Amino acid sequence: MTNNIDIESKVIDRFVIKTKRERYLTFIKSEKTRPKFINVLSQINFLREDLFEKVEGNEYEFIKDRIKLLRNLKDCYVISENQRIDKKRLDIDTALTETIGADQGTLLVFGDAEILYSEAEGFNNRWISKPMQFK
Repeated sequence: MTNNIDIESKVIDRFVIKTKRERYLTFIKSEKTRPKFINVLSQINFLREDLFEKVEGNEYEFIKDRIKLLRNLKDCYVISENQRIDKKRLDIDTALTETIGADQGTLLVFGDAEILYSEAEGFNNRWISKPMQFK
């Protein structure tokens, strides 16, 4: 569980709007309250808009092209409303196949939370973090 909390905390610290961070960090510390965080994944308004761009065109190619920045990446960590894949590390192709178009809130965490892909409910509601450098 510690590894999951570490990566999920990084996601929240880096990508969630400031006013919601502490609340979400508290939610993920317990299996009992974690569903409260999972329930917001179907929306997009909890993420820092300035760090994301819309994924358009061929989503698979767009995402794979972006994550090439993180050389030798084989898998990603999944945070999802889909309980079958939530809290798992999946190979990238499986994660994309399970996520794109599923109409469920999902975050795919690439590397050490350097790149984040968000799939929210609704048509054309796919976002990926812009390339950035972390200190």
